[in-house]
Amino acid sequence: MATSYTTLLGLAQPSTGSLDGTWGAVVNDNLTQFIENSVSGYQSNSVTAGDWTLTTTIPGDTASSSTNAARYAILIVTGTPGTTRYIYAPKQSKTYVVINNCSDSSSVYICGGPTSPTTGVEIEAGSSALVAWDSNMSDFIKVAGGGGGAAGGGSDQIFFENDQTVTTSYSIPSGKNAGTFGPVSINSGVTVTVPSGSVWTVV
Repeated sequence: MATSYTTLLGLAQPSTGSLDGTWGAVVNDNLTQFIENSVSGYQSNSVTAGDWTLTTTIPGDTASSSTNAARYAILIVTGTPGTTRYIYAPKQSKTYVVINNCSDSSSVYICGGPTSPTTGVEIEAGSSALVAWDSNMSDFIKVAGGGGGAAGGGSDQIFFENDQTVTTSYSIPSGKNAGTFGPVSINSGVTVTVPSGSVWTVV
């Protein structure tokens, strides 16, 4: 039987006896290297000229191990787009660390796409976030990171910034308080849950 491949990362699944004398190349190129890429590898891409669609080739192909950006753990965005850009990733179970190193003030969104793109997660210039595909929401959600740090001109760290509209339901963790600079609005159908003993302050 021929070697098969997993559906998410394209990892090789050799059948018993199928790789006699050739297992080294298949395992090294389509298993060991792919796992390393998905756990700790990074891809960097300039979005000055346009959005970034993450390539994917499943089943695995030894020629694609270094170019299959959808498999990598860390995505680094660079350039000076002068407008919002989008990273389109496959709509399937995967986590990414997204680092926005654009040298202007442009935000990037990581979304499921590019066909029928999802809303996705915004990563502002100079910030980063850990995102994951949420099958219940059929979209990427922010797991950690982003915001929290002060920004400013040059090396100044003066301004704390937040969006003005809540577009996705959110529950403040139990035992935590939250603060937002207002005014802020909440979209129809969106809920902000404040647990007992916690406070959300808009100033």
